[in-house]
Amino acid sequence: MSNNRDGLLVVDKVKGMSSFDVVRRVRGLAKTRKVGHTGTLDPDATGVLPVAIGRCTKLSKYLTLDDKRYSFTMKLGAATTTDDSTGEVVRQAGFDHVTRADVEALVPRFVGHIEQVPPVYSAIKVDGERAYARARKGEDVQLEARTVRVDALEITGWDLPHIEMEVRCGPGTYVRSLARDIGEALGSAAHTTAIHRSAVGPFTIDKAVSLQTLQEAEDIWEYVLTPMEMVSSLPRVPLDAEQTRRVGHGQRLVVERQWPLDTAVAAHDEDGRLVAVMIVEKREGNKSQLKPKRVLMPLRG
Repeated sequence: MSNNRDGLLVVDKVKGMSSFDVVRRVRGLAKTRKVGHTGTLDPDATGVLPVAIGRCTKLSKYLTLDDKRYSFTMKLGAATTTDDSTGEVVRQAGFDHVTRADVEALVPRFVGHIEQVPPVYSAIKVDGERAYARARKGEDVQLEARTVRVDALEITGWDLPHIEMEVRCGPGTYVRSLARDIGEALGSAAHTTAIHRSAVGPFTIDKAVSLQTLQEAEDIWEYVLTPMEMVSSLPRVPLDAEQTRRVGHGQRLVVERQWPLDTAVAAHDEDGRLVAVMIVEKREGNKSQLKPKRVLMPLRG
């Protein structure tokens, strides 16, 4: 439990809400405007959306969120403007020729580092404006392909025209684009009808809480991860009382540990509270010089 009004909520987002809709609701519940999500989740998608509160909004860049997991359902036979079921159908194609063996044979083509064109209706900026905003105005939006990482992809359900799949991937990967491209590679067309994110880095759906639960709670802070829990994936550096005082005032620290340069580490006090996120600035022998980047001490409460 966080007593300091700084921390992280792992929200289980419902379908139909944008990521910023969730931020607005959490602002009201937490009674602070210092709230921000750590990565956009499509309005049509559900699942894990980490939301930082208070000074922890400044810690988001140090989270290890490269590994994301989704389950999704794609429907063969039609392509849409948005690559999901909210868009208008722009092309129809047959799918009776598609077999499960065809899809299984195709899967390796979509694993590894692959080229992917993001959906036109996405939050990517084009000349300073979101692509979806331009598309809604009827503009011809052309997005360039980018390299994304797909670590694993497998079929989990089969009931044509619907195919259920699970994917583990890196940041910037669009599940809608994945479904679209698989449909085209099968000689058909496809769009997603459901997307569920089950994990973002170390934050998993079993640790997530719904907005309804938060609204009904007497104290939402019992669901908020502490700053230290938020950066639990970082290497840890314990500090004694004097070191805590120095780091809290922005002073550098030399420790007898070695990490690569620019590595972020979590420095905590004797009670296990996060004092600062520090960066490895220099290395000499078995020692590393750490520079404070985000200082949270003295903690309130």
